[in-house]
Amino acid sequence: MKQEILVTRDRWQISVAVLEDGHLVEYFQEPSHLQGLVGNIYVGKVSRVLPGMASAFVDVGLDRDGFLFEGDMGPLNDLDEEELGVTNEKAASVKDLHQGQPLLVQVSKEPLGSKGARLTTQISIPGHYLIFMPNTDHVGVSRKIGGAERSRLKSGVKKIKGDGPGGFIVRTAAENVAEEDLAAEMQGLAELWALVKLRSAKADPPALVHQEADLISRAVREILLKGSGVVVSEDPEIAGRCRALLESLGQDSQRVSVWNDRDVSLFERYRVEQELERALQPRVWLPSGGCIVLQSTEALVAIDVNSGRFLGKKSLEDTAFLTNMEAVDEIVRQIRLRGLGGIIVIDFIDMTKRAHRDALVAKLQEALKADRSRSRILNISEFGLVEMTRKRTHKNLERVMTSTCPCCEGRGRVAAPWRVAQNILAAAANLPQPLKAIVKAAPDVVRYVEENRETLAVPAGLTMEPSEIFKPGKFEIRKI
Repeated sequence: MKQEILVTRDRWQISVAVLEDGHLVEYFQEPSHLQGLVGNIYVGKVSRVLPGMASAFVDVGLDRDGFLFEGDMGPLNDLDEEELGVTNEKAASVKDLHQGQPLLVQVSKEPLGSKGARLTTQISIPGHYLIFMPNTDHVGVSRKIGGAERSRLKSGVKKIKGDGPGGFIVRTAAENVAEEDLAAEMQGLAELWALVKLRSAKADPPALVHQEADLISRAVREILLKGSGVVVSEDPEIAGRCRALLESLGQDSQRVSVWNDRDVSLFERYRVEQELERALQPRVWLPSGGCIVLQSTEALVAIDVNSGRFLGKKSLEDTAFLTNMEAVDEIVRQIRLRGLGGIIVIDFIDMTKRAHRDALVAKLQEALKADRSRSRILNISEFGLVEMTRKRTHKNLERVMTSTCPCCEGRGRVAAPWRVAQNILAAAANLPQPLKAIVKAAPDVVRYVEENRETLAVPAGLTMEPSEIFKPGKFEIRKI
């Protein structure tokens, strides 16, 4: 698989597009003057404790208080001056918290809609090859590494760690990395944690004590080091940063190049903007003529597979199987590109053969291996539904690229013309008689009223005037 990471920067933002075999599969952007929140560590202050909800709200200095669920609580770092940095080993509970208490927390999910950031007290600090977890003593290895290499890495990290505090997760990028490189990173992460504790001791909550790496550094760490892809950037400074990061890790800096074509921009060449526009549409067409429809709700994401214009050649079962199998790769690509997460329900076309159903689930599981976010799939149901969950940490593409419609206020529908006409007549009835007034409204509403004046019993003194500036459902009535 050919992987390309495209990086651009303008005065507003830094954008990263990830392509696999020429297809856009992931997209990230970050304001030039701001960095993301996920991974940031704060000394927060408990603002509310809700034992009945097994949760608490913590003020970390953002627009809205963060949300701490009891299931996201690990051992608490006591921030009392006399015991700073001492870890409380007993099982954590929101009942151990009290209003005004300082608390060391980390952002695990960005704010979403009206919800504040999701917080955890299970602190983890990611490096290029390892993740340091100061409050545990566990050593684990990525599930994507197997065989003798898995055993080598686990025993090597345990030996280097010795009796030292904290635990480590060995990342996929550490495969075939020398022990001395792992030891150097382990020491660096331990020193960074010591610095975080020192800042925490002096901080007046709420306060940020550790800022996660910016988008460019994360792209190198999370994507480039885990594969054999290349980076292409229009910005020589960004390309230089990426080369320096790779060289510091003993990697080939020739994997980074600068886009010098002045006739066409990098994103234009790879049609990134066109792919993003397609990803904002609910319907995606498949090469065969079938299609998938994606709809996000507050509770879950629903994906429907349709045969569309694909009629097949043999039988209904064969048509359904071919369409479903073709849809799998596009579904996974759209899930990754759109940043969909939480509960996802996929409604495949019904198939009667058990072998076809098993093959479909197997292909879906195989396709999801390319996804960096963790997911879990349940077996296909009798109704042809596949339920899955996918870890969500950032806002999805729709929330990043769009805002709530002022006309429908996020419902996706606006008031029908007949309903608006009723509201107009009700408002007119409350005006002093004899009535002589003018109404300005959207053209479709005015058209409906004029075509049905007799049926609606519109007063003769009421004049309708169409105006493009009025949103559907809105109108203005004024006495003449």
